[in-house]
Formats: sequence, C-alpha cells, structure tokens
Amino acid sequence: MMEAKTVSFSMPGGTRAASIARRSVTSIEAGLPLGVRHRVALMLSELVANAVQHGGAGAHDIVEVRVRSTRRRLRVEVIDPGWRGIEAPQRIQHPDGGYGMLLIEHLSSGCGREATADGGSLAWFELDLDGLDEP
Repeated sequence: MMEAKTVSFSMPGGTRAASIARRSVTSIEAGLPLGVRHRVALMLSELVANAVQHGGAGAHDIVEVRVRSTRRRLRVEVIDPGWRGIEAPQRIQHPDGGYGMLLIEHLSSGCGREATADGGSLAWFELDLDGLDEP
C-alpha cells in the first residue's frame, strides 16, 4: 500500500482566488517535479475560477482545496459553497472563453464534478504521475 500525502488549504473566493490557489499549489512540497506542479497549478486555477464564476464563491465565501498524492497518482479537489438556494446567473457564452474544463480533460487522467450535501459542488481532477518528469 502506498502512503498518501494530503495537503488542504482554503482561500476567499472572488476575483483573486485563482491566482492565490495557483501560487499555493506551486509552493507545495509534495515531491513533485516543478514542471508537474506548474501543470497542476494551471488545472487548479481553472477549477477555482469555475468555483467563483459558476459556483457562487464570492469574496466573502471560502473555497477549499485538497491535494492528495501518492508516488504514482495525484488528486486535486475544489469545493465551492454553491448558490445557497439563489438561482445561479446565466452562463455567459463567449467565443474566447469557456475552455477551462476542456483543458482539464486534455491534461488530466480524469476529472469530474459532484454536488455536496450542503448545496455546493466538488470538482476534481486526477493525474497519473508515471512518466511525468522534468522536461
């Protein structure tokens, strides 16, 4: 059985959340090569941006992040508060945006989203680490 390491952190939602998450995960010492940490930071910032834009995580709300890694696999989870019974605003379809989840699907080994018991959502991605070394 492989030992798993879990690191959790939280930040306020709002416009700065994605950059805070990106810097936080890049600084985590989880035995990952720097190139892998940058890849994870890119995917994490997309999930956090979705938590803000689509999950209702405003500046006074908390976004939680969990990073669980073994020698072979990494899982990142982002939990947002949801809209707490308020109808979510319409998604804005913009020709230059909306590719975050496509990017995550392409770069990850798997990803998904599920509702939490308290009305929020948990979005996640996993990354197989075998063969991902420094370039």
